[in-house]
Amino acid sequence: SVASSQIIVDNNAPNNSSTYLINSILLGGGVSAFNHVFQGDSSQIGFFNGINSNLGIDSGIVLSSGNVFDLVGPNAFGSTTTSFLLPGDPTLDAVIFPDPTNDAAVLEFDFIPTSDTISFKYVFGSEEYLEWVNSFNDAFGFFLSGPNPAGGNYVDQNLAIVPGTVNTPVTIDNVNDVVNSA
Repeated sequence: SVASSQIIVDNNAPNNSSTYLINSILLGGGVSAFNHVFQGDSSQIGFFNGINSNLGIDSGIVLSSGNVFDLVGPNAFGSTTTSFLLPGDPTLDAVIFPDPTNDAAVLEFDFIPTSDTISFKYVFGSEEYLEWVNSFNDAFGFFLSGPNPAGGNYVDQNLAIVPGTVNTPVTIDNVNDVVNSA
C-alpha cells in the first residue's frame, strides 16, 4: 500500500491579506512589521499547511506567479499555467538578466527586529521545472534593504542564494537535475 499526502492551500479571508499573513503567519516574536504591500492577483497569495507533506515546513505563506491552488498538484501536466498578464518585478529582473519576469507576486513590508539576527525558511518550486530549464527561468528572490550591522546599508541584497555559492540566485536554471542538483 502506498500513502501520500499533499499540501493544503487556502486563500480565503484572512489568508489573502498581506497584513494578516505577514503578522500572523510569517513573523515570529521579536519583530514588528508595517507598510504591508502585496502586488499581484489575489489568487497568487495564500496560506499553506504542509504538515502532511514533504516540504519540510509545517505552514507559511505561498506566493505564485500562477494560481496558488496549482501548487497542490500532482504535477502531471507540463502545461499547467495561469497567466494574469501582469508585469514582472524589476528587482528580480536585474538578478536574472537578461531573462524577464512576468506575473510577479511581490510581498513587501518594513520591519524592525529586536535582535541582531533574522532567519526565514523557504521552499522554491516551479511548474516550469524540468521541461523549461534554460528556456523560461522561474526565479525566487528575498531582498533586504536597510542598515547593515557591519556598516553601511543593504540595498536589495538578495538573501535567496543557492547554498554553497557566493551569489547564485535561486532559479530553475541554477537549481535543476544538472546544476546544483543536491
